[in-house]
Amino acid sequence: MRFTKIIFDSVEYWQLLRMRELVLRLPLGMRYSAQDIEKEKDEWIYACEVDGKIVASCQFILENKKAKMRQVATAMNFQGKGFGKELYLHCEEELKKQGVNEIYCHARKSALVFYQKLGFKIVSEEFEEVGIPHYKMKKNLA
Repeated sequence: MRFTKIIFDSVEYWQLLRMRELVLRLPLGMRYSAQDIEKEKDEWIYACEVDGKIVASCQFILENKKAKMRQVATAMNFQGKGFGKELYLHCEEELKKQGVNEIYCHARKSALVFYQKLGFKIVSEEFEEVGIPHYKMKKNLA
């Protein structure tokens, strides 16, 4: 298992994007648009690789001392095996080094337990995003 910061528009970025699309978008009947992709150019994008294959990803929008985590995905065959958790823990340490003291996300209702096990707390009522239920969750790092 290897953790890497991904460079936008690199070969690895496009591999990661395809994995995310298979996990997060296609099950909802959605695809990434050029506008969706363009928005990612300034984000911190991380991947977990196993045998040279990207199996998990997450990314962050840095906002002063806060980071919005988004696009968290683990390839279907690798879910439930700890790859997403280990990637998140690596990212959390990297963000702490940058002075980030809070991470928040819009978590799919189906993923609440994953985030709660990582120490995130629900801080909103249920809301709809991309046609499915979500909650805002956050974790203080300080």
